[in-house]
Amino acid sequence: MFTVAELKGKNVLLRADLDVPIKDGRVENNFRLVALLPTLKLCLENAHRTCLIGHLGRPESLDPAFSLAPIQEELKRLINQEILFITSGFSPGECWKGEFPLALMENLRFDPREESINRELAHELSQGAEIYVYEAFASYRPCTSLQIIPEIIPTRTGLQFDREVSILQGILREPAHPTLLIASGAKPDKLEIIKQITPKFDRTLLGGKFASPDHLTPDGLDINEEATSLFKKAISEAKTVVLNGPLGAYEDGTHATATKAVFQAIKDSSALTIVGGGDTVSAIPLLGFKYSDFGFVSTGGGAMLDFLALGTHPLLEIIK
Repeated sequence: MFTVAELKGKNVLLRADLDVPIKDGRVENNFRLVALLPTLKLCLENAHRTCLIGHLGRPESLDPAFSLAPIQEELKRLINQEILFITSGFSPGECWKGEFPLALMENLRFDPREESINRELAHELSQGAEIYVYEAFASYRPCTSLQIIPEIIPTRTGLQFDREVSILQGILREPAHPTLLIASGAKPDKLEIIKQITPKFDRTLLGGKFASPDHLTPDGLDINEEATSLFKKAISEAKTVVLNGPLGAYEDGTHATATKAVFQAIKDSSALTIVGGGDTVSAIPLLGFKYSDFGFVSTGGGAMLDFLALGTHPLLEIIK
């Protein structure tokens, strides 16, 4: 983590988690941006200038559909402050120029060097910066901004990043038993990670494509009533509950019954409750819940599971 003294009068390069859902050119869910605000505001109050970097989606080229322009607009609204937007093809050090104390650089993944782990790009991004604050817990994949920049300039973790690590480490090291993991999804690689995590929990229940056929509705798009009762009972008996992913195709409006019932059971539970995953974050307000209904909402989906499987984050291994 950083101290305020480390930010004082410095040029701060802030790696943020900007991969949020966009619809019709507007941010559809700003949870990750709101989670960034405590760190961002400390930077704005203490640093000389702050430059935000991050990515959106997985563009294969410079694609306007993946521009960070909507994120610039949402952040301007959240902090009530102008933000200099630097489009692709930036010149090194450009973010420290101009009249605004905050700049946002266009989608890092518009430059193929971000994914190819390129030292030249790392030097271009960090030119003029005096400290690097990493506030992108959900960014777990190898890339230039994760692996190379921390080798070039002093690097600290952000406030949300530290909370994620502290809470997930607590689950791994000293959880309140019995512990319950509820995990859903469709991708085979996610199932493999879940298999690694399962031995660390007293009980694991699977939803989505991972659920057993006798737990599913006839169309296979939701958990059936009997299985939902099983999930609710397990939640009521647990002292620690971790959920990653909705239980069915909640977004179609007709297969949200199990997810809503399980969310309600978690809300009503006296256990330590942790939920995460991009679809989970989207489902919470859509199904009538608030983020404050849960003990902790992680900004990470796959990163949350990877941390539970490995007990660490790649950045921590680089800067330790």
